Amino acid sequence: MFDFLKKDPLDKAKKHVAKALNEIENDYFDYASIEYEKAANLFLEAGSPDFAVKYFREAAHCALEENQFARGAEMKICAAQTLLEEGRFDEAGGFYQEASDHIFREKKLSDSIRTLSVSIMCHLAARSFDTAVNLLRKAEKRLPEKSPPTVAALEVAREYVGVLVEGYETSHENLRKCISKFKPKPREQDVFDFLTNSVKLALDTTVELEWAGAEQKEVSAKTPIEFELRFKCPIPVRVVDYRLSLSNSLTFKKEPAIAEGYSSEESWLLTVNPVLNGNGTIGPFKITLEGERLLVHKHSNQIDFLIASAPSDLSMAISPERISCGLGDEVVLDVTLSNDGEGPANNITVTVALSDGLELSLGTPDRTIQFLGASENLRFQIYVRGISFGDELATIKLQDPKTNEEIVKTVMVKVG
Repeated sequence: MFDFLKKDPLDKAKKHVAKALNEIENDYFDYASIEYEKAANLFLEAGSPDFAVKYFREAAHCALEENQFARGAEMKICAAQTLLEEGRFDEAGGFYQEASDHIFREKKLSDSIRTLSVSIMCHLAARSFDTAVNLLRKAEKRLPEKSPPTVAALEVAREYVGVLVEGYETSHENLRKCISKFKPKPREQDVFDFLTNSVKLALDTTVELEWAGAEQKEVSAKTPIEFELRFKCPIPVRVVDYRLSLSNSLTFKKEPAIAEGYSSEESWLLTVNPVLNGNGTIGPFKITLEGERLLVHKHSNQIDFLIASAPSDLSMAISPERISCGLGDEVVLDVTLSNDGEGPANNITVTVALSDGLELSLGTPDRTIQFLGASENLRFQIYVRGISFGDELATIKLQDPKTNEEIVKTVMVKVG
Protein backbone atom coordinates (compact mmCIF):
# COMPACT_ATOMS: atom_id res chain seq x y z
CA MET A 1 0.00 0.00 0.00
CA PHE A 2 3.06 2.20 0.31
CA ASP A 3 4.35 1.64 -3.24
CA PHE A 4 3.64 5.25 -4.14
CA LEU A 5 6.19 6.31 -1.51
CA LYS A 6 9.00 4.44 -3.30
CA LYS A 7 11.27 6.57 -5.43
CA ASP A 8 11.65 5.87 -9.11
CA PRO A 9 15.11 4.22 -9.68
CA LEU A 10 15.62 6.47 -12.71
CA ASP A 11 15.23 9.56 -10.52
CA LYS A 12 17.63 8.11 -7.97
CA ALA A 13 20.11 7.26 -10.75
CA LYS A 14 20.01 10.81 -12.09
CA LYS A 15 20.75 12.16 -8.64
CA HIS A 16 23.83 9.97 -8.38
CA VAL A 17 24.95 11.20 -11.80
CA ALA A 18 24.57 14.77 -10.60
CA LYS A 19 26.61 13.98 -7.46
CA ALA A 20 29.31 12.39 -9.62
CA LEU A 21 29.56 15.51 -11.79
CA ASN A 22 29.89 17.60 -8.66
CA GLU A 23 32.67 15.37 -7.35
CA ILE A 24 34.51 15.68 -10.66
CA GLU A 25 34.32 19.48 -10.48
CA ASN A 26 36.05 19.22 -7.10
CA ASP A 27 38.66 16.74 -8.48
CA TYR A 28 37.34 13.88 -6.37
CA PHE A 29 37.40 11.27 -9.14
CA ASP A 30 37.41 8.34 -6.73
CA TYR A 31 34.10 9.50 -5.17
CA ALA A 32 32.72 10.24 -8.62
CA SER A 33 33.49 6.68 -9.66
CA ILE A 34 31.43 5.34 -6.78
CA GLU A 35 28.48 7.59 -7.64
CA TYR A 36 28.60 6.53 -11.30
CA GLU A 37 28.61 2.89 -10.24
CA LYS A 38 25.50 3.43 -8.08
CA ALA A 39 23.81 5.17 -11.01
CA ALA A 40 24.70 2.33 -13.36
CA ASN A 41 23.20 -0.29 -11.03
CA LEU A 42 20.00 1.76 -10.70
CA PHE A 43 19.73 2.05 -14.49
CA LEU A 44 20.04 -1.74 -14.63
CA GLU A 45 17.26 -2.04 -12.09
CA ALA A 46 15.13 0.29 -14.20
CA GLY A 47 15.71 -1.78 -17.35
CA SER A 48 17.99 0.72 -19.13
CA PRO A 49 21.08 -1.33 -20.02
CA ASP A 50 22.51 1.27 -22.39
CA PHE A 51 22.65 3.88 -19.62
CA ALA A 52 24.03 1.25 -17.25
CA VAL A 53 26.89 0.52 -19.66
CA LYS A 54 27.50 4.25 -20.13
CA TYR A 55 27.90 4.92 -16.42
CA PHE A 56 29.91 1.79 -15.68
CA ARG A 57 32.28 3.14 -18.34
CA GLU A 58 32.26 6.57 -16.67
CA ALA A 59 32.96 4.91 -13.31
CA ALA A 60 35.93 3.13 -14.88
CA HIS A 61 37.21 6.37 -16.43
CA CYS A 62 37.11 8.18 -13.09
CA ALA A 63 38.91 5.31 -11.36
CA LEU A 64 41.64 5.36 -13.98
CA GLU A 65 42.08 9.10 -13.41
CA GLU A 66 43.25 8.09 -9.92
CA ASN A 67 45.37 5.21 -11.33
CA GLN A 68 43.01 2.71 -9.72
CA PHE A 69 43.49 0.12 -12.46
CA ALA A 70 41.89 -2.75 -10.56
CA ARG A 71 38.68 -0.77 -10.00
CA GLY A 72 38.73 0.49 -13.57
CA ALA A 73 38.90 -3.11 -14.77
CA GLU A 74 36.09 -4.12 -12.41
CA MET A 75 33.78 -1.42 -13.79
CA LYS A 76 34.52 -2.36 -17.38
CA ILE A 77 33.82 -6.00 -16.60
CA CYS A 78 30.46 -4.91 -15.15
CA ALA A 79 29.75 -3.10 -18.43
CA ALA A 80 30.80 -6.18 -20.39
CA GLN A 81 28.56 -8.47 -18.36
CA THR A 82 25.63 -6.12 -18.93
CA LEU A 83 26.26 -6.32 -22.67
CA LEU A 84 26.51 -10.12 -22.50
CA GLU A 85 23.02 -10.30 -21.06
CA GLU A 86 21.86 -8.26 -24.07
CA GLY A 87 23.64 -10.60 -26.50
CA ARG A 88 25.98 -7.82 -27.67
CA PHE A 89 29.05 -10.02 -27.72
CA ASP A 90 31.33 -7.84 -29.83
CA GLU A 91 30.96 -4.78 -27.57
CA ALA A 92 31.36 -6.96 -24.49
CA GLY A 93 34.58 -8.37 -25.92
CA GLY A 94 35.98 -4.86 -26.28
CA PHE A 95 35.34 -4.08 -22.59
CA TYR A 96 36.88 -7.38 -21.46
CA GLN A 97 39.96 -6.64 -23.56
CA GLU A 98 40.39 -3.19 -21.98
CA ALA A 99 39.83 -4.65 -18.51
CA SER A 100 42.51 -7.26 -19.17
CA ASP A 101 45.03 -4.52 -19.99
CA HIS A 102 44.24 -2.71 -16.72
CA ILE A 103 44.62 -5.90 -14.69
CA PHE A 104 47.90 -6.64 -16.47
CA ARG A 105 49.23 -3.27 -15.26
CA GLU A 106 48.46 -4.45 -11.75
CA LYS A 107 50.77 -7.44 -12.46
CA LYS A 108 47.95 -9.93 -11.94
CA LEU A 109 48.90 -12.13 -14.86
CA SER A 110 46.46 -15.03 -14.38
CA ASP A 111 43.48 -12.71 -13.93
CA SER A 112 44.54 -10.66 -16.93
CA ILE A 113 44.84 -13.78 -19.12
CA ARG A 114 41.48 -15.09 -17.94
CA THR A 115 39.76 -11.79 -18.75
CA LEU A 116 41.42 -11.63 -22.16
CA SER A 117 40.33 -15.22 -22.82
CA VAL A 118 36.71 -14.27 -22.11
CA SER A 119 37.17 -11.40 -24.58
CA ILE A 120 38.33 -13.93 -27.18
CA MET A 121 35.21 -16.00 -26.57
CA CYS A 122 33.01 -12.93 -26.97
CA HIS A 123 34.59 -12.05 -30.31
CA LEU A 124 34.20 -15.64 -31.48
CA ALA A 125 30.53 -15.53 -30.55
CA ALA A 126 30.24 -12.23 -32.46
CA ARG A 127 31.98 -13.93 -35.41
CA SER A 128 34.86 -11.46 -35.35
CA PHE A 129 37.37 -14.18 -36.12
CA ASP A 130 40.35 -11.99 -36.98
CA THR A 131 40.04 -10.08 -33.71
CA ALA A 132 39.77 -13.33 -31.76
CA VAL A 133 42.91 -14.72 -33.36
CA ASN A 134 44.87 -11.51 -32.72
CA LEU A 135 43.80 -11.47 -29.08
CA LEU A 136 44.82 -15.11 -28.66
CA ARG A 137 48.30 -14.22 -29.96
CA LYS A 138 48.34 -11.29 -27.53
CA ALA A 139 47.45 -13.57 -24.61
CA GLU A 140 50.15 -16.07 -25.55
CA LYS A 141 52.78 -13.31 -25.75
CA ARG A 142 51.92 -12.25 -22.21
CA LEU A 143 52.80 -15.68 -20.86
CA PRO A 144 56.38 -16.01 -19.60
CA GLU A 145 58.57 -18.58 -21.35
CA LYS A 146 59.51 -20.20 -18.05
CA SER A 147 56.79 -21.67 -15.84
CA PRO A 148 53.75 -20.01 -17.44
CA PRO A 149 50.59 -20.20 -15.31
CA THR A 150 47.89 -22.61 -16.38
CA VAL A 151 44.74 -20.65 -17.14
CA ALA A 152 41.76 -22.86 -17.96
CA ALA A 153 39.96 -20.03 -19.78
CA LEU A 154 42.90 -19.62 -22.15
CA GLU A 155 42.94 -23.35 -22.92
CA VAL A 156 39.24 -23.19 -23.77
CA ALA A 157 39.72 -20.06 -25.91
CA ARG A 158 42.63 -21.71 -27.73
CA GLU A 159 40.51 -24.81 -28.40
CA TYR A 160 37.59 -22.75 -29.69
CA VAL A 161 39.82 -20.69 -32.01
CA GLY A 162 41.43 -23.87 -33.29
CA VAL A 163 38.12 -25.53 -34.16
CA LEU A 164 36.11 -22.56 -35.41
CA VAL A 165 38.83 -20.55 -37.15
CA GLU A 166 41.79 -22.75 -37.99
CA GLY A 167 39.94 -25.92 -38.94
CA TYR A 168 41.53 -27.86 -36.08
CA GLU A 169 40.14 -31.37 -35.63
CA THR A 170 39.63 -32.83 -32.19
CA SER A 171 37.24 -35.24 -30.50
CA HIS A 172 34.20 -34.54 -28.36
CA GLU A 173 36.00 -36.26 -25.48
CA ASN A 174 39.02 -33.94 -25.73
CA LEU A 175 36.67 -30.96 -25.90
CA ARG A 176 34.79 -32.17 -22.82
CA LYS A 177 38.04 -32.54 -20.85
CA CYS A 178 39.13 -29.05 -21.85
CA ILE A 179 35.93 -27.19 -21.01
CA SER A 180 35.40 -29.12 -17.76
CA LYS A 181 38.36 -27.26 -16.25
CA PHE A 182 36.84 -23.83 -16.92
CA LYS A 183 34.25 -22.44 -14.52
CA PRO A 184 32.45 -19.51 -16.16
CA LYS A 185 30.88 -16.87 -13.98
CA PRO A 186 27.05 -16.83 -13.98
CA ARG A 187 26.83 -13.89 -16.39
CA GLU A 188 29.41 -15.52 -18.70
CA GLN A 189 27.45 -18.75 -18.91
CA ASP A 190 25.33 -17.79 -21.94
CA VAL A 191 28.25 -16.91 -24.21
CA PHE A 192 30.11 -20.00 -23.01
CA ASP A 193 27.14 -22.26 -23.77
CA PHE A 194 26.59 -20.62 -27.16
CA LEU A 195 30.20 -21.18 -28.17
CA THR A 196 30.33 -24.71 -26.82
CA ASN A 197 27.28 -25.67 -28.88
CA SER A 198 28.83 -24.05 -31.97
CA VAL A 199 32.07 -25.96 -31.47
CA LYS A 200 30.22 -29.24 -31.04
CA LEU A 201 28.33 -28.59 -34.28
CA ALA A 202 31.62 -27.75 -35.98
CA LEU A 203 33.14 -31.05 -34.85
CA ASP A 204 30.16 -32.91 -36.32
CA THR A 205 30.56 -31.05 -39.63
CA THR A 206 32.66 -32.75 -42.30
CA VAL A 207 34.19 -31.39 -45.50
CA GLU A 208 35.67 -34.06 -47.72
CA LEU A 209 37.43 -34.18 -51.07
CA GLU A 210 37.10 -37.48 -52.96
CA TRP A 211 37.90 -38.98 -56.32
CA ALA A 212 34.91 -38.96 -58.66
CA GLY A 213 35.37 -42.59 -59.58
CA ALA A 214 38.14 -45.03 -58.76
CA GLU A 215 41.07 -43.73 -56.75
CA GLN A 216 44.24 -43.29 -58.80
CA LYS A 217 47.81 -43.26 -57.59
CA GLU A 218 49.09 -42.01 -60.94
CA VAL A 219 47.46 -39.96 -63.69
CA SER A 220 48.61 -38.80 -67.10
CA ALA A 221 49.48 -35.21 -67.83
CA LYS A 222 47.04 -33.32 -70.07
CA THR A 223 44.29 -35.82 -69.16
CA PRO A 224 41.52 -34.15 -67.07
CA ILE A 225 40.57 -35.83 -63.80
CA GLU A 226 37.44 -35.32 -61.69
CA PHE A 227 36.92 -34.92 -57.96
CA GLU A 228 33.94 -34.42 -55.69
CA LEU A 229 33.79 -31.90 -52.85
CA ARG A 230 31.12 -32.57 -50.24
CA PHE A 231 30.07 -31.32 -46.82
CA LYS A 232 27.68 -32.59 -44.18
CA CYS A 233 26.44 -30.65 -41.14
CA PRO A 234 23.87 -31.43 -38.42
CA ILE A 235 22.03 -28.15 -39.17
CA PRO A 236 21.30 -26.25 -42.40
CA VAL A 237 24.24 -24.03 -43.37
CA ARG A 238 25.43 -22.16 -46.43
CA VAL A 239 28.86 -21.59 -47.91
CA VAL A 240 29.77 -17.92 -47.44
CA ASP A 241 33.41 -18.15 -48.50
CA TYR A 242 35.84 -20.69 -49.91
CA ARG A 243 39.41 -21.00 -51.12
CA LEU A 244 40.50 -23.71 -53.52
CA SER A 245 44.08 -24.92 -53.41
CA LEU A 246 45.98 -26.69 -56.21
CA SER A 247 49.65 -27.45 -56.67
CA ASN A 248 51.49 -25.69 -59.49
CA SER A 249 51.25 -28.80 -61.65
CA LEU A 250 47.43 -28.55 -61.81
CA THR A 251 44.92 -26.08 -63.23
CA PHE A 252 41.15 -25.96 -63.00
CA LYS A 253 39.24 -27.10 -66.03
CA LYS A 254 35.95 -26.78 -64.15
CA GLU A 255 35.61 -25.23 -60.70
CA PRO A 256 32.89 -26.42 -58.29
CA ALA A 257 29.62 -24.52 -58.83
CA ILE A 258 29.02 -23.73 -55.15
CA ALA A 259 25.48 -22.47 -54.52
CA GLU A 260 24.50 -20.03 -51.77
CA GLY A 261 21.41 -21.78 -50.44
CA TYR A 262 21.07 -23.44 -47.04
CA SER A 263 21.48 -27.19 -46.80
CA SER A 264 22.70 -29.77 -44.31
CA GLU A 265 24.43 -31.80 -47.03
CA GLU A 266 25.78 -30.89 -50.45
CA SER A 267 28.34 -32.00 -53.03
CA TRP A 268 29.97 -30.45 -56.12
CA LEU A 269 31.93 -31.85 -59.03
CA LEU A 270 35.20 -30.28 -60.12
CA THR A 271 37.66 -31.08 -62.90
CA VAL A 272 41.38 -30.37 -62.89
CA ASN A 273 43.91 -30.66 -65.66
CA PRO A 274 47.43 -31.95 -64.89
CA VAL A 275 49.72 -29.71 -66.92
CA LEU A 276 53.14 -30.81 -65.63
CA ASN A 277 54.48 -34.23 -64.77
CA GLY A 278 55.70 -34.90 -61.23
CA ASN A 279 53.75 -34.65 -57.98
CA GLY A 280 50.20 -33.32 -57.90
CA THR A 281 48.22 -32.11 -54.86
CA ILE A 282 44.62 -30.96 -54.65
CA GLY A 283 43.46 -29.43 -51.39
CA PRO A 284 43.07 -28.74 -48.62
CA PHE A 285 40.10 -26.57 -49.58
CA LYS A 286 39.05 -23.95 -47.02
CA ILE A 287 35.30 -23.44 -46.66
CA THR A 288 33.38 -21.09 -44.37
CA LEU A 289 29.96 -22.41 -43.39
CA GLU A 290 27.31 -20.23 -41.78
CA GLY A 291 24.14 -21.31 -40.02
CA GLU A 292 21.81 -20.04 -37.34
CA ARG A 293 24.04 -21.33 -34.54
CA LEU A 294 27.28 -21.82 -36.39
CA LEU A 295 29.96 -19.99 -38.29
CA VAL A 296 33.01 -22.14 -38.87
CA HIS A 297 36.05 -22.36 -41.11
CA LYS A 298 36.54 -25.98 -42.15
CA HIS A 299 39.44 -27.52 -44.04
CA SER A 300 39.03 -30.48 -46.34
CA ASN A 301 41.55 -33.26 -46.68
CA GLN A 302 44.15 -33.15 -49.44
CA ILE A 303 44.77 -35.73 -52.16
CA ASP A 304 48.26 -36.47 -53.49
CA PHE A 305 49.12 -38.39 -56.64
CA LEU A 306 51.80 -38.73 -59.30
CA ILE A 307 51.49 -37.15 -62.72
CA ALA A 308 53.09 -39.14 -65.53
CA SER A 309 54.10 -37.55 -68.80
CA ALA A 310 51.24 -37.04 -71.21
CA PRO A 311 50.76 -39.99 -73.58
CA SER A 312 52.05 -39.93 -77.11
CA ASP A 313 49.95 -41.07 -80.07
CA LEU A 314 52.15 -42.26 -82.94
CA SER A 315 51.17 -43.02 -86.50
CA MET A 316 53.21 -43.94 -89.56
CA ALA A 317 52.65 -43.45 -93.28
CA ILE A 318 54.77 -44.92 -96.14
CA SER A 319 54.82 -43.73 -99.73
CA PRO A 320 54.42 -45.34 -102.15
CA GLU A 321 52.47 -48.38 -100.95
CA ARG A 322 53.30 -50.33 -104.15
CA ILE A 323 56.30 -49.84 -106.44
CA SER A 324 58.15 -51.65 -109.25
CA CYS A 325 61.87 -51.78 -110.05
CA GLY A 326 64.31 -53.71 -112.22
CA LEU A 327 66.75 -56.31 -111.03
CA GLY A 328 69.64 -54.51 -109.30
CA ASP A 329 67.76 -51.21 -109.29
CA GLU A 330 67.15 -49.09 -106.17
CA VAL A 331 63.87 -47.70 -104.92
CA VAL A 332 63.24 -45.08 -102.23
CA LEU A 333 60.47 -45.42 -99.64
CA ASP A 334 59.38 -42.20 -97.87
CA VAL A 335 58.36 -42.77 -94.22
CA THR A 336 56.52 -40.14 -92.17
CA LEU A 337 56.14 -40.50 -88.41
CA SER A 338 53.52 -38.33 -86.65
CA ASN A 339 52.85 -37.75 -82.95
CA ASP A 340 49.24 -36.65 -82.44
CA GLY A 341 49.33 -37.13 -78.66
CA GLU A 342 49.58 -34.58 -75.85
CA GLY A 343 53.03 -35.73 -74.77
CA PRO A 344 56.37 -36.49 -76.42
CA ALA A 345 57.58 -39.89 -77.55
CA ASN A 346 61.07 -41.00 -76.64
CA ASN A 347 63.41 -43.74 -77.91
CA ILE A 348 61.17 -44.86 -80.75
CA THR A 349 62.49 -48.05 -82.35
CA VAL A 350 62.17 -48.46 -86.15
CA THR A 351 62.95 -51.84 -87.70
CA VAL A 352 63.07 -52.69 -91.43
CA ALA A 353 62.40 -56.34 -92.41
CA LEU A 354 62.85 -57.34 -96.08
CA SER A 355 61.85 -60.48 -97.95
CA ASP A 356 64.61 -62.55 -99.62
CA GLY A 357 64.45 -60.70 -102.93
CA LEU A 358 65.31 -57.33 -101.41
CA GLU A 359 68.24 -55.78 -99.59
CA LEU A 360 69.03 -52.42 -98.03
CA SER A 361 71.26 -50.35 -100.27
CA LEU A 362 71.97 -47.76 -97.57
CA GLY A 363 71.85 -47.78 -93.79
CA THR A 364 71.00 -50.48 -91.25
CA PRO A 365 67.72 -52.31 -90.57
CA ASP A 366 67.42 -50.87 -87.02
CA ARG A 367 67.39 -47.27 -85.92
CA THR A 368 66.26 -45.30 -82.84
CA ILE A 369 64.53 -41.92 -82.87
CA GLN A 370 65.40 -40.23 -79.60
CA PHE A 371 62.57 -37.70 -79.40
CA LEU A 372 59.39 -36.73 -81.21
CA GLY A 373 57.43 -33.94 -79.59
CA ALA A 374 53.67 -33.54 -79.41
CA SER A 375 52.13 -32.50 -82.77
CA GLU A 376 55.47 -33.03 -84.52
CA ASN A 377 56.26 -34.98 -87.69
CA LEU A 378 59.47 -36.69 -88.81
CA ARG A 379 60.35 -37.80 -92.34
CA PHE A 380 63.12 -40.21 -93.37
CA GLN A 381 63.85 -42.49 -96.30
CA ILE A 382 64.60 -46.18 -96.74
CA TYR A 383 66.72 -47.28 -99.73
CA VAL A 384 65.95 -50.77 -101.05
CA ARG A 385 67.51 -52.74 -103.99
CA GLY A 386 65.91 -55.66 -105.83
CA ILE A 387 68.18 -58.74 -105.98
CA SER A 388 65.82 -61.39 -107.39
CA PHE A 389 62.73 -61.48 -109.56
CA GLY A 390 59.24 -61.60 -108.02
CA ASP A 391 56.81 -59.83 -105.74
CA GLU A 392 58.74 -58.85 -102.62
CA LEU A 393 57.75 -57.22 -99.32
CA ALA A 394 59.37 -54.42 -97.30
CA THR A 395 57.98 -54.30 -93.74
CA ILE A 396 58.61 -51.35 -91.40
CA LYS A 397 57.87 -51.79 -87.69
CA LEU A 398 57.60 -48.91 -85.20
CA GLN A 399 57.72 -49.48 -81.40
CA ASP A 400 56.80 -46.81 -78.79
CA PRO A 401 58.29 -47.90 -75.42
CA LYS A 402 56.01 -45.53 -73.44
CA THR A 403 52.79 -47.14 -74.65
CA ASN A 404 54.37 -50.43 -75.79
CA GLU A 405 52.36 -49.98 -78.99
CA GLU A 406 53.66 -51.45 -82.26
CA ILE A 407 52.77 -50.13 -85.72
CA VAL A 408 53.49 -52.26 -88.78
CA LYS A 409 53.32 -51.12 -92.41
CA THR A 410 54.18 -53.21 -95.51
CA VAL A 411 55.09 -52.09 -99.04
CA MET A 412 54.85 -54.35 -102.11
CA VAL A 413 57.96 -54.14 -104.35
CA LYS A 414 57.67 -55.87 -107.77
CA VAL A 415 61.12 -56.78 -109.05
CA GLY A 416 61.45 -57.66 -112.72
